[in-house]
Amino acid sequence: MSTFFPQVNVPALKKFAAAAAVKQHPVKVTGRRPPKVPTPVVANVEDVKWAGEKMIQITFERTSLPLGPYTMMAYFPRGRERLTTQAVLGMMAAVRNSSLKIEVPKIYGYQDLLPNDIGAEVVLMEKVPGENLQDVWPTLGPDEELKVCSKLADLLLKLFNTRGSLICTDLLGTGIDTSVYSALLQEGEQHQNPDGFSPLILSRPFNEPPLDTMIPQYALSTNADYLTALCWRVKRLCGGNEDIIARARDTGFADNPLLTIEDMVQARETFRRLTSIIPHHIGGFYIPGTLSRAAREEAYSILQNRKFGICHGDMQMYRFLVRFLPNKDGELRTPGSDIELVLCTGGSTHSALHFGHPISWDRQRQLRNAIYDMMNESSRIESAREWIISYVYGRAERWFEGCVSAHWMYGRNIEANLVDLKKFWEFWRPDIQFPFEVGVEYTRQRQVLSYGSADEPITAPVTGELVIALLSASPLGNLLGMGRS
Repeated sequence: MSTFFPQVNVPALKKFAAAAAVKQHPVKVTGRRPPKVPTPVVANVEDVKWAGEKMIQITFERTSLPLGPYTMMAYFPRGRERLTTQAVLGMMAAVRNSSLKIEVPKIYGYQDLLPNDIGAEVVLMEKVPGENLQDVWPTLGPDEELKVCSKLADLLLKLFNTRGSLICTDLLGTGIDTSVYSALLQEGEQHQNPDGFSPLILSRPFNEPPLDTMIPQYALSTNADYLTALCWRVKRLCGGNEDIIARARDTGFADNPLLTIEDMVQARETFRRLTSIIPHHIGGFYIPGTLSRAAREEAYSILQNRKFGICHGDMQMYRFLVRFLPNKDGELRTPGSDIELVLCTGGSTHSALHFGHPISWDRQRQLRNAIYDMMNESSRIESAREWIISYVYGRAERWFEGCVSAHWMYGRNIEANLVDLKKFWEFWRPDIQFPFEVGVEYTRQRQVLSYGSADEPITAPVTGELVIALLSASPLGNLLGMGRS
């Protein structure tokens, strides 16, 4: 019995792990005798926390598997049935098979269909030797910290330079017919590929509850379509049934009160407004005119590139394992020892790098600057050129993506940030007028639209009739951007 996973049939899991181990073990052939197939014996099964995830560790008796593997980690993906497991497998396979040689754990086997004998979807993966970076970090000296940052710089560039033509999640491809999902999407959101196969995006923004129970997001081939799909998330929720809307009001945080209907209305209007300025946040709208023509053309070509790199959305410290390599005398962890960094578990294929506890905010800033400086070193400059230009001149695009990919509970925060965006816009692009009101002017405008006068206090209660009106195709719903457009 597992305390972490009481629903898991441990005897069935052990049997599955033994079968997976046999497939990994070379068969011995001796003369005319039949091949000798090992009979793995499970020595121990225990709950562990590895790479930031709760797992079950399965250990075999070494004598029963002379050539290994001696240990397997049973990882239980959480999320959409089958698709989440396939996303983990696909992402790790894509990274592992990359010509850039990114080290991730090996996959021994998986079960992605329910119901099954184990009682859960499971991925059996290699337990890579090494120490958890979050645990090791407090013991690192300044030189060792910079070595870790150097390895992170290499990893970021390898992921960035592993390119594909779609913004999507890599699925392993074991017969999942994803074309059905594209066919079921709402009218106006369909962009099915000509060959009928529609890969999916399973990153966190598209799978926030209750989106995880709705039709998944299909793959996209342009930044504009990707950002638009992010903005349409709230529209999809508000167009759902009462149960979907009720679940959307629950942020998932116990300390947060339920969102009100007015909060949902505000969020939908905010994301609708963001949709209108997407064309100005793709491809270098804010590139300064002071650059030379050649520099501008190069920046545009990179920011408008139709190839997309792999991004990992959960690169926190506990996702990494550190190995200290022996020096020439065979000694570990000496001033001359090199370091290896291993990225564990799939996570989501989105963006961001996070230094977590126990690093102070000031030290985090210093380390991020150190990584950026390492990108400019002569040994990396050729592979880092596009990354550097994207980092420097794609700042506004990254900020905008952060807004449109945020949870809808941050709608009012985004409205406040739009005040700063307008100032940024007017500084860099005074030749084009910002397209809508923000701040106080926008608040007054909404009051007039909702209640008839900006001078009268808002005292109207949110009634059931108003809820129905706001979440349907009524004139009021259309006026506030809540109806079908």
